Amino acid sequence: MTITKEKKKQLLAQYTQDLSGANNAVIVQQKGVSVPVANTIRMELKAADGKMNIIKKRIFLKALKDAGLEDVKVDVLEGPVFALYAHENEFGPLKVINKYLKEFKKNNKGSEFSFIGGWFEKKWQGGEYVNELANVPTKEELLSKLCYLFNYPLQSFACVLSEIAKKNGGAEIKEETKAEVKEEKIEEVKIEEKAEVKAEVKEEVIASESEAIQEKTEETPAA
Repeated sequence: MTITKEKKKQLLAQYTQDLSGANNAVIVQQKGVSVPVANTIRMELKAADGKMNIIKKRIFLKALKDAGLEDVKVDVLEGPVFALYAHENEFGPLKVINKYLKEFKKNNKGSEFSFIGGWFEKKWQGGEYVNELANVPTKEELLSKLCYLFNYPLQSFACVLSEIAKKNGGAEIKEETKAEVKEEKIEEVKIEEKAEVKAEVKEEVIASESEAIQEKTEETPAA
């Protein structure tokens, strides 16, 4: 679609402003992304302090020179592309696009994103470089992993102590049970001994009474 010279000037000024005000700018190739999904991505990019714009390639390349960035050939910007700008949060916008890039690959519904390359400190870097940056963990993710690494030995140590406590607790219960059984046996022995003593005393009493009766019988004179 042909655009007027005035529109070209407006686009050139806009591209130059976007490039000059960004910490980095990345070119993303897209395929089959619906308008609703694209609008959702725009809102997420805005929340991540980023911006995306569909670009007119030749006007955009001219804006690179005006913004003082390294020049690239138009053939590098292959296919339908858009420019992704990052401001204070340098990697936030990359993370947003990378999230959808992975989702598109996983769902395999015809939508695609791929990093062609970008300008970092005004120097052009290829798609592999951008892809690596997009997959670098954020500061929050690194701190979370660091906290996990610090806590893991403590958690393991606590689990070991817990298992030892359980085992010791079981041992104490066994010892207490053994002691109770031992006491019960002692009590049974004592009861048996008492019963035997009583039986012996009873037998002695009966024997004494029998002897006394016999003696009385012998002492009594015959009639």
